[in-house]
Amino acid sequence: MKGRGYGGKVTDANVVSDGLRFGAGHPDITSLLFYTKLISCGGSVFARVSRSAPPSPGLHHMTPQFRIDFKNQVLLPVFPTARILGTLSRRHAVRLLLWAVCVVLPTSGSLSAFGQEKSPLAGASLNATDAELEGILSPTDRAKAARKWEKAIAGLERLDRTQPDPENAVLVVGSSSIGLWDDAAEMLAPYPIIRRGYGGARFSDLVVFANRLVSPHEYRALVVFVGNDISGSKHDRSVDSVRKMVLYVIEVSRKHQPDSPVLLVEVTPTPSRAGAWPQVRGLNAMLREVALTHPGVAFISTAEYYLDSQDEARTELFRQDQLHQNESGYRIWADIIRRRLDEVLGENSSTGTAPPSEVSDTRVDVH
Repeated sequence: MKGRGYGGKVTDANVVSDGLRFGAGHPDITSLLFYTKLISCGGSVFARVSRSAPPSPGLHHMTPQFRIDFKNQVLLPVFPTARILGTLSRRHAVRLLLWAVCVVLPTSGSLSAFGQEKSPLAGASLNATDAELEGILSPTDRAKAARKWEKAIAGLERLDRTQPDPENAVLVVGSSSIGLWDDAAEMLAPYPIIRRGYGGARFSDLVVFANRLVSPHEYRALVVFVGNDISGSKHDRSVDSVRKMVLYVIEVSRKHQPDSPVLLVEVTPTPSRAGAWPQVRGLNAMLREVALTHPGVAFISTAEYYLDSQDEARTELFRQDQLHQNESGYRIWADIIRRRLDEVLGENSSTGTAPPSEVSDTRVDVH
């Protein structure tokens, strides 16, 4: 081991640093420079401690440890007391206390020193387990999703803590079309909206995080749009496998709020994925079938409004990337979703903005 800092992989609740050296000739704590960073990675914890100070004869290479208090979400130093009692002077005891504060406080971005910030590790404990996803998603794919999207989900959880939910809200969850929909609250008015979307979402990762996205909220209805499971890439899933994932997400919502309907939004045809549209049609047919055969689930048919007379996606409804909707596309989408919410919830929002010709009166019963 070279240098004075290292990264140690830990798989239990202890985070161990290598030796700490205090300088007997440096009573000022500012002579000790500490930097600590904790990140969650695949269920393990990494710690890195760097510092600059000459060795001390009295405390040569003393090794402290840290304990993660998951219940209170606090990072606690654990010192080798037996080794300290025989060698620690009062001055060094004060330094040791100050050192603990200097180390613990910088970790507050990941684990709070005082339990005021929710720990990402605590959030990750709510991810679906391998047992819960047996027959739905492999352990390898579950682990990949957890690693890839943890930062995005943790960011949405910060919104949960800083933005109070409106009463009688509609929770809208899904991929980038949800995440980029900054005007959703305005366009879906008078329905109060809780918007939780992240770019690139697939049902294959939504199943991992569904509980974390849904359980913090109380909602009248859950609207789900996920548009990336079939996109023409080598990572595409079969329709049958996606069906299992859709049913799992529905069940998560049902367990949390049994009386709140789930509305599945049809995957939108886009110019950039025109080659995959025949396969996406099969996915949309599955979503419709799920809605028709499961109580409390509704289907929101949207695709026909984004196709021209040649059955091709309307380029004028999309941004330059020809994948994400522009304002015109979102306004059509909003009117369709709002009118479907009216039907499902028995309301009359009567604030439509799209031309009548753009919105169909077609109904799908909620069973």
